[in-house]
Amino acid sequence: MTHDPHQQAQELIACRGDGLTEAQQTWLQAHLASCDSCRDYAEAADQLVRALRSVPIAADPALVRTTQLRARAYAHKLQQQQERMWLIWISCAVVTLFTALTTPLLWQGFAWVGAWIRVPALLWQTGFVMFWIAPALAASLLFAARGTFLGSRNGTPQG
Repeated sequence: MTHDPHQQAQELIACRGDGLTEAQQTWLQAHLASCDSCRDYAEAADQLVRALRSVPIAADPALVRTTQLRARAYAHKLQQQQERMWLIWISCAVVTLFTALTTPLLWQGFAWVGAWIRVPALLWQTGFVMFWIAPALAASLLFAARGTFLGSRNGTPQG
């Protein structure tokens, strides 16, 4: 702040809408109580603010229509995204349930095949893990080849 108390008071008056600290408000009230010119400046500023707030501002009807159309289009887009997300959540839940139910059976199947063809346990367990994660790896490779990832639009990365 400046050292001139009148200029400092005018700066604080201009900043009153932004919120002053308690110390600044106390100092300003004390200064306005003792300084007629700064008190007149504060009153004039308050009158100007009231006058500006009383002036009605009307937007062009074309601007209003365009804004409403864009807002509706954006709301429709958000609704579609939300509907797609519900499908994704349901799909994830079904996949998780299916995985939880079939993993023990798949494990037993690999154990049986491993015992039947007499391969070491580590080998059939490794085969199980590779078979178990193969769908995720395949999907990852497909998405990577297509250039799709979170935060992209229509398969093109955002910059």
